[in-house]
Amino acid sequence: MRRSVALALTLALSIAASAHEKDDRAAAKSLAISARPHLNVIAPAPGFALRDSGGALVRLSDLRGKVVVVAFIYTSCTTVCPILGQQMASLQKRVNDDPLLRGRVMLLSVTVDPARDDAAVLASYAAKLGADPATWKFLRDSPEALTPVLGAYHEWTRTMPDGDLDHPARVYLIDADGQIREIYSLAFFDPRQALIDIRSLAK
Repeated sequence: MRRSVALALTLALSIAASAHEKDDRAAAKSLAISARPHLNVIAPAPGFALRDSGGALVRLSDLRGKVVVVAFIYTSCTTVCPILGQQMASLQKRVNDDPLLRGRVMLLSVTVDPARDDAAVLASYAAKLGADPATWKFLRDSPEALTPVLGAYHEWTRTMPDGDLDHPARVYLIDADGQIREIYSLAFFDPRQALIDIRSLAK
């Protein structure tokens, strides 16, 4: 079962890479917003249990019944992560402003750099972005605990000459039953579309 899930997720990611991960910002800006998205089941979301910035254990399985958005970031990133952070902040506001979604959606930002992103650093980063812990949590853990989670989501890191980490800027949309329904790359992640997608899953 785990093997079939991994194969399905690998196939989905390869399609996303070929279709989305060309960093074509101009194309992203020209994308139309789809009012009626087709969000087929891609694969079961790999489970995990990680610590939030307050030290509490957050299990993906405990979030069943909610639509979950999972992004992978690190706080010292100077390129794509600040953009993604602002997009997630915009999505949080849109979710919290919608009385039908409030309490039914959880945003999770998972660090790919646990060595530098300790709990205090993550808490400060979350505060700067205006994260509401009831809606948006920042997660980390020991490298030993985090590495298999990153591997399950096909997240890799590569140290660049300037010390930055190169990594896939992907965002996962997970439905209330724990199924991955969309995989966004940064160039194709629009908070407006994400909100429509979330609404379609929260019906």
